[in-house]
Amino acid sequence: MKALKSLLFAIFIFSAAQLHAQRGVVNMSLQYNYALPLGSFKTDVISKGSPRGFTGDILYGVSDKFSVGLGLGFQDFYEKYPRALYNTGDKEVTSAVLSNSVQIIPLLAKAEFSPLGSAAPVQPYITAGAGLGVSSFTQYLGEFGGTDNAGGLMLQGGAGIKVPFGKYSKAGFRLGANYNMVSYHHDGFSNFNNLSFQGGIYFPLK
Repeated sequence: MKALKSLLFAIFIFSAAQLHAQRGVVNMSLQYNYALPLGSFKTDVISKGSPRGFTGDILYGVSDKFSVGLGLGFQDFYEKYPRALYNTGDKEVTSAVLSNSVQIIPLLAKAEFSPLGSAAPVQPYITAGAGLGVSSFTQYLGEFGGTDNAGGLMLQGGAGIKVPFGKYSKAGFRLGANYNMVSYHHDGFSNFNNLSFQGGIYFPLK
């Protein structure tokens, strides 16, 4: 019985130490992003994926499993379409090359939940975010065009895994995917929704 009590006490101390280790910890994560346009963004603006992106998050550990904080990033989409005929006025047809360029900067309040906590060797997580999506849309038809800048509601939901560098390490790798809803209303366009895949590292700031 004494041995059992000692074992239970040791487990309790270890669990409490793990919980305390994450509560109040501020973690930063830096990720490379590859994004795929979805829906009308893909059919009407840009059909190609974007390998030019990154994200960064700073999250405060409310508990061993739950963190809240801020996220920001950048994603650059671009596509040039082959020369074609376009209606540019009353009974006027122009042969030109169409190019579209979209840059998105998310500024989000974020929350992350890791059901297995920080002691697991592989830590699945789900994340949600809401905030401002700052978009820049440049379109050129031949030599003529321009740029429109706008800010709109952005919502994000995602999931992935974190893998510590070592058994007692507070830093590690992370892999995940996010569904990004980016509102944009101009010239008949409604959104820049996309699916992003990311990989990077996380580490404590203090």
